[in-house]
Amino acid sequence: MSNSTLVSVEWLQAHLDDAKLRILDVRVADPRLPMGYRAAHIPGALPFDLNRDMYEMTPGGPRLQSPDAIAAFLSACGIANDSTIVLYDENIGPLVGSAYWLLKYLSHADVRVLNGGWHAWTRAQAPTTQDIPQRAPTAYRAELDETQHSVAAWIQEHCARADLVLLDTRMDNEYRMGHLPGAVNLAFDAALNFETQTLKDETLLRAQFEKVGATADKEIVVYCRSGARSAHTFMVLQTLGYPRVRNYKGSMLDWADRRGLPLE
Repeated sequence: MSNSTLVSVEWLQAHLDDAKLRILDVRVADPRLPMGYRAAHIPGALPFDLNRDMYEMTPGGPRLQSPDAIAAFLSACGIANDSTIVLYDENIGPLVGSAYWLLKYLSHADVRVLNGGWHAWTRAQAPTTQDIPQRAPTAYRAELDETQHSVAAWIQEHCARADLVLLDTRMDNEYRMGHLPGAVNLAFDAALNFETQTLKDETLLRAQFEKVGATADKEIVVYCRSGARSAHTFMVLQTLGYPRVRNYKGSMLDWADRRGLPLE
């Protein structure tokens, strides 16, 4: 890939003992059941539950916690601002994409993703453990980077720009039922190699995006129903080295359901 965002099982095995490396397991977990992180995880990994650790429930639905609250969690995990964070999911789906986008939104510089996730790790018979690492707390500082994010008002203000692409990452049938005016469609899972549960080859990925007009010289705003699938596409585009990508976190729930804005 064009940068070091995507890492292999071999790379991660070779760097497990790096002092600045921190691994976060974002798989679905239930603390009442021996599944996910509790059952086994990559050595040195800590659990990262997006709903618990990044969001708070409000009458209007889940809302991102304050930067200070998220910074306190990352500090407790022993994560510093200069840490190399490696994320992994069951494979490489919307959960890991959401975690990746959130950390970039918090201005964390070095965030990487294990290509193929837990599936690739266990398929390679790489080491696993049930041990929970103990990390000395840090003083993490989180600062929101609004260039990684988009809101409805920003889209309305900029939608006429020739260098802006609205990319709908939902399924084709969802797109046809109604989408943001002027948006093009490429489903998030078009990036996946289903046999290996990894991302497709860079050449194939670039060709898919370029076919719908999402080229690297454009600013790309990705959206879906809630912002999770689009976070995955955000991650893929940044992996390809696209310099200007924003995730519309509210997506259709915000644009259509909450605001009643027009659709095509």
